Amino acid sequence: MKKNKWFYACLGAMAFGMFAFLSVSCSDDDKDEKPEEGEVVVTPEPETEYYILGTVTEAGKGLSGIEVKVNAETVRTDADGKFTVTGKAAGTYAIEAAPAGYLPQKTNVEIAAGAENRSVVTVALALTKKSEPVKVEPDKEVIVEDNSATNEEIVPPGETEPDKVVEDAPVTKAEVVIPAGALPKSGTGINEDGSANVSVTNFVPAPKEVSTKVDASEENKEVEKSTPLAAVQFEPSGLTFEKPITMAVANPIPGVTFAAGDMLLTYLNPDNGQWEATDNSVVYNAETDKYEAPIYHFSSYAMESAVKNTVSGVRVIKDEVLGEDSRDNTKNAKALTDIVLKYTEKSGWDYEGNLVETVKAALPGASTVTVNAMVAYVKTRMFAVMGSLSGVTSTERVYNTVNVNGYTQMNYVCYAKVRTTVLKIDVMYNRQPVTISVSAKRYTGADHQYTTVTYNPGHSGGQGTTN
Repeated sequence: MKKNKWFYACLGAMAFGMFAFLSVSCSDDDKDEKPEEGEVVVTPEPETEYYILGTVTEAGKGLSGIEVKVNAETVRTDADGKFTVTGKAAGTYAIEAAPAGYLPQKTNVEIAAGAENRSVVTVALALTKKSEPVKVEPDKEVIVEDNSATNEEIVPPGETEPDKVVEDAPVTKAEVVIPAGALPKSGTGINEDGSANVSVTNFVPAPKEVSTKVDASEENKEVEKSTPLAAVQFEPSGLTFEKPITMAVANPIPGVTFAAGDMLLTYLNPDNGQWEATDNSVVYNAETDKYEAPIYHFSSYAMESAVKNTVSGVRVIKDEVLGEDSRDNTKNAKALTDIVLKYTEKSGWDYEGNLVETVKAALPGASTVTVNAMVAYVKTRMFAVMGSLSGVTSTERVYNTVNVNGYTQMNYVCYAKVRTTVLKIDVMYNRQPVTISVSAKRYTGADHQYTTVTYNPGHSGGQGTTN
């Protein structure tokens, strides 16, 4: 009997203990508070901006204080000849510089529809002082040459070291041969005594257009273009001759010539402001080592040589990190605010590989003078194709000012975006056709990767939303 009483007593004690434990447990659960709601502070979208970085030079040196008209806006170049325009919308930006005493230069920059935010375009305008006129008598043959103060220091390209080449200066000079009897008796540009005041100014034309866009049909495809071997403004513009006169351009590369089919004479049509091809043939004169073409009236002319150009699609280079930041706010309900995300923008372009060695390999046995001249020619062709000077510029930019909500992880990384341009130039060397191929990498903008992940604090390790 005592054993049964003891058994029931123990059983009762156990039941009472279990009841007490459950009561305490339930009481503790009832006292648990729900996690504090995570604070939400909305982050605005990044501002839409496009950047035009320009340079104005004379004989390869930056010109300060030059007024540059960009659509209806006017900006001035800084001490290094640079100017910056921040565009808020896609479209065409007409750019012009026309200081007194210089030949005017203008071009268009196109921010194509659909261009990625923060795209960047580089462009250059090379200014040239006008030559002084020379009096030409109607009954005498006269050779008129360039006497522009800007071009006084132009030396044969073979005498220039490769690292001293001025990419936006003429690589050679042109002259005009006016035979006796070529001047008309009267008309535009003719003085009372039958003479004419003629000037010849060599210059480097601004690119027709620089664009963020490359047509998908042209990506990774070889496209033929022509670039000016020499461009000249003849004055007085509109002067028409009784017989053809001769534009002559010195061959800039000793021992190297261009095939006749690769040369073209264009002129600037004063009626529409566009460069147009003429039917006038360009012929190489081996006796004078000059390229010659007949012209019949004065305007701006360019003796152009053909090149082949291939542009790749845009690539994101993940080895080139331009900026990065992160915030771990997953343990806190309160938001982190006003975090400035910065990156270092890269703009411009530069050569891939060793240009001098590329030329030497293409022209085996060539003299130093020939190699130097060919390098200078290639560099001036690349300037014409790319629309700006070589070199890469770094600029500090702000991508956005963001807020990191409560219980949220934020990550930001920015990569460089580039295109590759391959330029092929066909020449005759030792009477054999030779192709010189060079490539350059152009920075086009930045690839911004911004993500946030919000966690549910009520579930250990639980993941919520991702932006």
